[in-house]
This record gives sequence, structure tokens and C-alpha cells, in this order.
Amino acid sequence: MNVAEGWNMYLDIQDLKAKHFNISQISRRLDLSRTTVYKYLDMTPEEMEQFLE
Repeated sequence: MNVAEGWNMYLDIQDLKAKHFNISQISRRLDLSRTTVYKYLDMTPEEMEQFLE
């Protein structure tokens, strides 16, 4: 995954959560595992930046 794809996925997950989608709905909509959704929701933007480096 490149940096742009990582940020897009992170922002999509955060946006859907802000719109009150639950974990399963986000997972299905973005075709990701629920584990991945949880991981990205737990990350701060600073942690995401470090993760992508």
C-alpha cells in the first residue's frame, strides 16, 4: 500500500464512523476485515503517519 492509498483508507474509515456506521457496515462497504477497521479506528493521525513510513 502506498502512502496515498493508506491515507484514503484511513480517512474513509474515520468518515464513515463519524457518520455513525458500525464496524460491520464499514467493513462491508470498504471490503476490509473488521480487524483492519478496528486497527485504523484506534490510530491517531500521528500514528497513521508513522505506520505509513
